[in-house]
Amino acid sequence: MSVVEIDDTERMKRAVTSLREFIRDKRELNRLLMGQFESNDSELRMCIAQAVTDWNMSPPLIPPITLKTHPNKYLLLQCAAIQALTSAGIWHSREHMPGSDGGTSGDDHAKSSEYSGWIERLEQRYERQKSDLKTAINIALAYNQMGVMSEYGTWQTAYGEWW
Repeated sequence: MSVVEIDDTERMKRAVTSLREFIRDKRELNRLLMGQFESNDSELRMCIAQAVTDWNMSPPLIPPITLKTHPNKYLLLQCAAIQALTSAGIWHSREHMPGSDGGTSGDDHAKSSEYSGWIERLEQRYERQKSDLKTAINIALAYNQMGVMSEYGTWQTAYGEWW
Protein backbone atom coordinates (compact mmCIF):
# COMPACT_ATOMS: atom_id res chain seq x y z
CA MET A 1 0.00 0.00 0.00
CA SER A 2 1.57 3.25 -1.06
CA VAL A 3 1.11 6.22 1.19
CA VAL A 4 0.59 9.70 -0.20
CA GLU A 5 1.95 12.42 2.07
CA ILE A 6 -0.74 14.83 3.25
CA ASP A 7 -0.35 18.28 4.78
CA ASP A 8 -1.26 19.20 8.36
CA THR A 9 -4.57 20.82 7.37
CA GLU A 10 -5.73 17.69 5.57
CA ARG A 11 -4.42 15.52 8.42
CA MET A 12 -6.50 17.50 10.95
CA LYS A 13 -9.56 17.37 8.68
CA ARG A 14 -9.26 13.57 8.51
CA ALA A 15 -8.72 13.35 12.25
CA VAL A 16 -11.91 15.38 12.84
CA THR A 17 -13.81 13.04 10.52
CA SER A 18 -12.46 10.01 12.41
CA LEU A 19 -13.32 11.55 15.78
CA ARG A 20 -16.84 12.39 14.62
CA GLU A 21 -17.25 8.76 13.50
CA PHE A 22 -15.83 7.48 16.80
CA ILE A 23 -18.29 9.46 18.92
CA ARG A 24 -21.11 8.89 16.38
CA ASP A 25 -21.83 12.60 16.05
CA LYS A 26 -23.78 12.37 12.81
CA ARG A 27 -26.53 14.65 11.60
CA GLU A 28 -28.88 11.75 10.85
CA LEU A 29 -28.46 10.36 14.38
CA ASN A 30 -28.97 13.69 16.15
CA ARG A 31 -32.75 13.88 15.96
CA LEU A 32 -33.10 15.78 19.25
CA LEU A 33 -30.59 18.33 17.95
CA MET A 34 -32.69 18.76 14.79
CA GLY A 35 -30.07 17.19 12.55
CA GLN A 36 -27.19 19.36 13.73
CA PHE A 37 -23.79 18.14 14.90
CA GLU A 38 -23.38 18.20 18.66
CA SER A 39 -19.81 19.48 18.24
CA ASN A 40 -18.63 21.67 15.39
CA ASP A 41 -15.34 21.09 13.55
CA SER A 42 -13.56 23.83 15.50
CA GLU A 43 -14.50 22.21 18.82
CA LEU A 44 -13.32 18.80 17.59
CA ARG A 45 -10.02 20.29 16.37
CA MET A 46 -9.54 21.69 19.87
CA CYS A 47 -10.24 18.23 21.37
CA ILE A 48 -7.63 16.67 19.07
CA ALA A 49 -5.09 19.36 19.98
CA GLN A 50 -5.84 18.72 23.67
CA ALA A 51 -5.24 14.99 23.12
CA VAL A 52 -1.82 15.71 21.59
CA THR A 53 -1.00 18.02 24.51
CA ASP A 54 -2.16 15.39 27.01
CA TRP A 55 0.24 12.87 25.46
CA ASN A 56 3.14 15.32 25.47
CA MET A 57 2.60 16.45 29.07
CA SER A 58 1.99 13.02 30.66
CA PRO A 59 4.83 11.07 32.27
CA PRO A 60 7.10 9.55 31.34
CA LEU A 61 8.18 12.61 29.40
CA ILE A 62 9.44 11.27 26.10
CA PRO A 63 10.16 13.30 22.96
CA PRO A 64 7.05 15.30 22.01
CA ILE A 65 4.80 14.18 19.17
CA THR A 66 2.48 15.90 16.73
CA LEU A 67 -0.75 14.77 15.12
CA LYS A 68 1.38 13.31 12.33
CA THR A 69 3.81 11.44 14.59
CA HIS A 70 1.47 10.20 17.33
CA PRO A 71 2.42 6.53 17.82
CA ASN A 72 -1.16 5.24 18.22
CA LYS A 73 -4.02 7.01 16.47
CA TYR A 74 -6.65 4.99 18.32
CA LEU A 75 -5.35 6.27 21.67
CA LEU A 76 -5.40 9.78 20.25
CA LEU A 77 -9.06 9.30 19.26
CA GLN A 78 -9.90 7.95 22.72
CA CYS A 79 -8.42 11.00 24.42
CA ALA A 80 -10.05 13.41 21.94
CA ALA A 81 -13.39 11.63 22.51
CA ILE A 82 -12.97 12.08 26.26
CA GLN A 83 -12.42 15.80 25.65
CA ALA A 84 -15.44 16.04 23.30
CA LEU A 85 -17.74 14.14 25.67
CA THR A 86 -16.59 16.25 28.61
CA SER A 87 -17.33 19.43 26.68
CA ALA A 88 -20.76 18.16 25.58
CA GLY A 89 -21.52 16.93 29.11
CA ILE A 90 -20.74 20.36 30.54
CA TRP A 91 -23.02 21.93 27.95
CA HIS A 92 -25.87 19.51 28.73
CA SER A 93 -25.44 20.16 32.46
CA ARG A 94 -25.61 23.90 31.89
CA GLU A 95 -28.68 23.67 29.65
CA HIS A 96 -30.54 21.21 31.90
CA MET A 97 -34.01 22.64 32.52
CA PRO A 98 -36.82 20.09 32.68
CA GLY A 99 -40.23 21.19 31.55
CA SER A 100 -43.75 19.86 31.46
CA ASP A 101 -46.93 20.76 29.69
CA GLY A 102 -50.32 19.10 29.97
CA GLY A 103 -49.00 16.15 31.95
CA THR A 104 -46.14 15.49 29.54
CA SER A 105 -42.61 16.21 30.65
CA GLY A 106 -39.40 16.42 28.69
CA ASP A 107 -35.78 17.41 28.97
CA ASP A 108 -33.48 17.05 25.98
CA HIS A 109 -30.45 17.89 28.16
CA ALA A 110 -30.86 15.21 30.83
CA LYS A 111 -27.77 13.41 29.54
CA SER A 112 -24.95 14.58 31.80
CA SER A 113 -24.93 11.42 33.95
CA GLU A 114 -24.70 9.22 30.86
CA TYR A 115 -21.87 11.36 29.54
CA SER A 116 -19.96 11.14 32.82
CA GLY A 117 -20.32 7.35 32.82
CA TRP A 118 -18.82 7.11 29.32
CA ILE A 119 -16.09 9.58 30.16
CA GLU A 120 -15.09 7.58 33.25
CA ARG A 121 -14.95 4.27 31.36
CA LEU A 122 -13.04 5.71 28.42
CA GLU A 123 -10.64 7.63 30.66
CA GLN A 124 -9.67 4.60 32.76
CA ARG A 125 -8.91 2.53 29.67
CA TYR A 126 -7.13 5.39 27.92
CA GLU A 127 -4.89 6.26 30.88
CA ARG A 128 -3.83 2.61 31.31
CA GLN A 129 -3.10 2.11 27.62
CA LYS A 130 -1.30 5.47 27.36
CA SER A 131 0.87 4.66 30.36
CA ASP A 132 1.73 1.21 28.99
CA LEU A 133 2.63 2.57 25.56
CA LYS A 134 4.66 5.51 26.89
CA THR A 135 6.54 3.16 29.23
CA ALA A 136 7.30 0.79 26.34
CA ILE A 137 8.51 3.71 24.19
CA ASN A 138 10.61 5.06 27.06
CA ILE A 139 12.27 1.66 27.54
CA ALA A 140 12.90 1.35 23.79
CA LEU A 141 14.49 4.82 23.78
CA ALA A 142 16.72 3.81 26.69
CA TYR A 143 17.90 0.82 24.65
CA ASN A 144 18.50 2.99 21.58
CA GLN A 145 15.37 1.71 19.80
CA MET A 146 16.51 -1.90 20.08
CA GLY A 147 13.39 -3.80 20.98
CA VAL A 148 10.68 -5.99 19.60
CA MET A 149 7.33 -5.10 18.07
CA SER A 150 4.38 -5.31 20.43
CA GLU A 151 0.64 -4.80 20.48
CA TYR A 152 1.37 -1.21 21.48
CA GLY A 153 2.98 -0.43 18.14
CA THR A 154 2.01 2.20 15.61
CA TRP A 155 -1.51 2.15 14.24
CA GLN A 156 -1.84 4.68 11.45
CA THR A 157 -5.40 4.30 10.26
CA ALA A 158 -8.54 5.13 12.15
CA TYR A 159 -12.02 4.41 10.87
CA GLY A 160 -10.82 4.07 7.28
CA GLU A 161 -8.96 7.36 7.30
CA TRP A 162 -5.21 7.60 6.83
CA TRP A 163 -3.84 10.48 8.85
